[in-house]
Amino acid sequence: MPESVLADLLAHGSFDSVAATAEGPPLAFASQAGPGANAGRAWDPTTGLALGPPIPDFPAERAEWAFGAPAGSPVVTWTHRDRVHVHDLGTGHELSLDGQPELLGLAVHTGRGAVVAVFGPANDAEVIVWDALTGDRLTEFPLWLGHQTAIDRWILHATPVTGPLIGLPGDSAVTLLDVERGDEITSLPARAVLAPSPDGLVLVQPTPSVLRVRGLDGDPVADLTAPAPCDQVAATLADGRLLVAAAVEDDPGTVLAWDPSTSEPSHRVKIPAPVNDLALTPDGTLLTATDEGLYQTRLCGRATSPAQAPAKPNPSSTWT
Repeated sequence: MPESVLADLLAHGSFDSVAATAEGPPLAFASQAGPGANAGRAWDPTTGLALGPPIPDFPAERAEWAFGAPAGSPVVTWTHRDRVHVHDLGTGHELSLDGQPELLGLAVHTGRGAVVAVFGPANDAEVIVWDALTGDRLTEFPLWLGHQTAIDRWILHATPVTGPLIGLPGDSAVTLLDVERGDEITSLPARAVLAPSPDGLVLVQPTPSVLRVRGLDGDPVADLTAPAPCDQVAATLADGRLLVAAAVEDDPGTVLAWDPSTSEPSHRVKIPAPVNDLALTPDGTLLTATDEGLYQTRLCGRATSPAQAPAKPNPSSTWT
């Protein structure tokens, strides 16, 4: 039986989406609904503190923003009013570029942090890659997405470990691209998330009965048993092992977590509200965005007590 644990409240408010760094110190970025417009904000899950002032007029949709650490420093990029904005949280450096792409992601291009933008329409798309620090255009190339469109979804990446690779999820397949070469590497028949693991990069695909872990060559790595269909999958490398979490479709306030060394779920996390989005940090912290708050649950290292009451949010973790 999985261990039942309660989620701790990190911040009050209504949150549409959340993302986390894949390597280095655990950092998260979330889009929070506000009067008239959303705001974006970085969080340190270790201390429970918000980092820096909120970013106003931030998009709610995950396709329109991306967060990661492509070259060692955490970067968030988003679109607003026909501009692509890139903000380095480590240095405070920010730049603005022309364009309103359908999808945004992050990658590493020739050792440099890069912003990847996909412009539609889906059957005649164009990919542009910019240097995240200088805004220089590093490369551009056409892309045929056809019916396996990623428009209205989001770019898969886990920088810096994914390097120049990004994933474009379609209706029935994930297309892996190398943005340095401008080439399609492979296309796998799955809707999945891309994550680092002890076996290298893997795709974690939800199916009606299991979460299937595959290598980039398509070979199966593990099948994770689920008692019910799951969606909104997150995965990361934590404590040297792959950690997977997914929301249960018929129980919107429940998230299951797996350590793929065993096929059964290790944790059942109860969230006080339906989950809008979820993410995992490299120290094994699960972050869940809901309409009632941003929650966190430590799944690795320090155990979370089943009887532990939700923590009070830090006063600095709210914005007005």
